[in-house]
Order: sequence, then C-alpha cells, then structure tokens
Amino acid sequence: MPSGAVGPKAERADAWRRIRAYAEIMPEHAYFVGPTAALIGGVPLPVGLHDELYVGVDYPRTPPRRPGIRGMRIGAPRHVYRIQGLRIADPALTWATLGPLLDEYDLVAATDHLLRVPRSPGGLVPLDRTDPYATRETLAEALDGHRWRAAPRLRRALERARTGSSSRPETLVRLLIVDAGLPEPALDYDVYDDDDLFIGAADLAYPRSRLAVEYEGEGHLDRAQFERDIERFARYEEAGWSYVRLTSRHVFQLPEEVPRRVRRKLERS
Repeated sequence: MPSGAVGPKAERADAWRRIRAYAEIMPEHAYFVGPTAALIGGVPLPVGLHDELYVGVDYPRTPPRRPGIRGMRIGAPRHVYRIQGLRIADPALTWATLGPLLDEYDLVAATDHLLRVPRSPGGLVPLDRTDPYATRETLAEALDGHRWRAAPRLRRALERARTGSSSRPETLVRLLIVDAGLPEPALDYDVYDDDDLFIGAADLAYPRSRLAVEYEGEGHLDRAQFERDIERFARYEEAGWSYVRLTSRHVFQLPEEVPRRVRRKLERS
C-alpha cells in the first residue's frame, strides 16, 4: 500500500504483511487466534483490531512475548486449521477469542457469518460449499468447554445470531430494526412475481407487508450491477412490493435512519 494509506483496505494489507512475516518465525506449537485468525478466515470485523497479531498456544505453554504480538494461553479444546499455509484456530475457537474484543452488534455479525448456510437464490450461481463454517452446537460446545471471560457476551451473541445474513452491514441493519421495537424481518428472502418468476433475494423482508429492505454496498456501484438493480426494483414494484434502500452512510453514520425508514414504509403498507 502507498505510504500513509489509511482505511480498512490499508489496515488489512498491513496486517497481512505482518502475518506473513511473523509466520516465518512463529513457533510450531503456536497458531493465530482472535482478530488475526478472523482476518485470515474471512470473518467480517470492524476497523482498528489489527494493531497487534493475536497468537495462541495451548496451556501450559508460555505465550510469545514480543512487540506487535499479543500472546494468549488457550486452555480450551481446539483444532488448528491451515489456510494459505497459516496455522489458525478453528472457527469455534476463533469466535470465542473474539468475545472480549467486539461490541454486541459486531459479535453478532461475526456469529452470523459463521452460521450462514450458503445458498444460491434462484439457482443462478454455483456454490463452492453448502455447509456453514460452524453450527450453533459447535459454538455452544466451545462456549461451554471453557470458562471464557466474555461468556455472557458470547452467549447473547449466539442467541441473537441468525443463519440468513450475507454480510456484516445486513446484520447491523437487522439489529437496528429489532432494537427499535420493530418486528424481526426475514433474511435472504426470495421474491417472486405473480407468474411465480424469481425476481431476486431481498436482504431483509416483511413478506406479509411486501416490503424489501436492501443494503447496497460498494459492489452496487459496478455498472452491470447498477443496471441489474434498476431492473430488479422495477420488477419489485410491478409485483406490488415496496422497498427501503440503505447505504453505509445510513448504517454507520445515521443509524437512527434505518428503523425510521422501515417503520414509515411498514405504516404505509
């Protein structure tokens, strides 16, 4: 990255540089945990968690101590995986070691990511996997198998987690809606027209009210995706559906706008 670059992409690139450098000298009995394992494994995280690399060792070994490394002694049962040649904790242990470091919403988002059951709406895209990274049972076993300092937060996150959220912002949208006192929406809901033709999968939906709630990230700025979005929303209207379109500005800068817009549409339906 250019010198002085800032932002999520720059932070991740810098973390990856340090991960690969440390992997060259990491003890054979050590493995990445916490935010570092989550980054390697693709678990969505907020910014600001990669100033240090999180490295675990099994009890009673001594955790590594050196600048830029936060060592953790792990007394819980675990499995170590290799991704891109890097040793990381299994998804359940990675999740448990995130507990003290994330707020409730982001811990739920990480849990949603691990529990998501992959699917191809309308059968349009082939899947490279069909199983979730973890199940409620494996996460509960990890939680019950050790006296985690953040056990209450982990337990609440597991209770609030769902299997249908496709991204961290979608999880945050759901939680903002529910915590404002609105009914919980369906997730990843397939919408069909009156001729039973597939229109699209709404990120969140209120089927009885025919309301779709869509989060539009950077991918929606692509020209081809932009044109597909225009077509999809036109077909929503033709099928009698209304919709709320949200961006990162609504979710991260004006979170009160999320439930307000959804409530207004529900009241009109």
